[in-house]
Amino acid sequence: MSDHILTEEPLQFGENGRMFGILTQLGVPPPNAQDLPVFVFLNSGLLHRVGPRRLYVRFARTLAEIGFTSLRVDLAGKGDSFPSPHLTTEQSLREDFRNIVSVLEARLGHVRLVVGGLCSGADDAIRLAPSDSRVVGMVLLDAVCDRDSGFRAREIVRKYTHLARYRRWLKKHIKALGNSGGETEQAIDKFALRDFPARQQLREAFQSIQGRQGRVLSVFTSYSEEYYNQAGQMGRVLELDGYRQFCTELYWPEASHTYSFELHRSQLIEEVKTWAAGYIACN
Repeated sequence: MSDHILTEEPLQFGENGRMFGILTQLGVPPPNAQDLPVFVFLNSGLLHRVGPRRLYVRFARTLAEIGFTSLRVDLAGKGDSFPSPHLTTEQSLREDFRNIVSVLEARLGHVRLVVGGLCSGADDAIRLAPSDSRVVGMVLLDAVCDRDSGFRAREIVRKYTHLARYRRWLKKHIKALGNSGGETEQAIDKFALRDFPARQQLREAFQSIQGRQGRVLSVFTSYSEEYYNQAGQMGRVLELDGYRQFCTELYWPEASHTYSFELHRSQLIEEVKTWAAGYIACN
């Protein structure tokens, strides 16, 4: 299927055309197109729809090669989408999502969706999943996760047995000593642009996907080290029966939050492609 022509179409939609996104798909849809979910990549932080180092673009094109349609979208007030006046952040997100679903169904018919993104894009996916039965999957890159009972012990061991990690820790704390806010200020700055979903919201999101017989891919990098430090931690925190049957959870502590190295970007793209292929196998 890799020799098929891909199409990338700019879409302006929503009230007064205030929203903008790029629809990527095969020029000639595969026979099973209606059976496959559509991927919706939500922009993260201040970044627009291309993602860090064009990561979302590569996701979309790689997924299209195996038959998936995707929409890379700028949420209100980001990239080429205009703000939603007089709406709270939560209201704006839900209004954006209604517009996203409307434009997709107007073009493609009834759709099932996989929503996801990096950082705040993952946060938004978690907030949206429980309320819409069309969402049957999430791709979460550095999502929120509570610490489990073994987190502190693992942190101590890793800090003093992993040289590179110890250097990062020491550098951070030396820098913190020079600031009036100390370590707490450093931690706040790192997550300043994020409004983490509550633990109950996270659990409800996973439960909703499980109830719809969907699937979740979670990938954690070095960015998450202040709250996540072992593969499987998310599953232990959520305590959901059958978690491993519908969730893939990966920990890549050598990768940066924005996947600075091409090696890590390529690995992530291949992982998402392999994970997505599971939807093809189910049809």
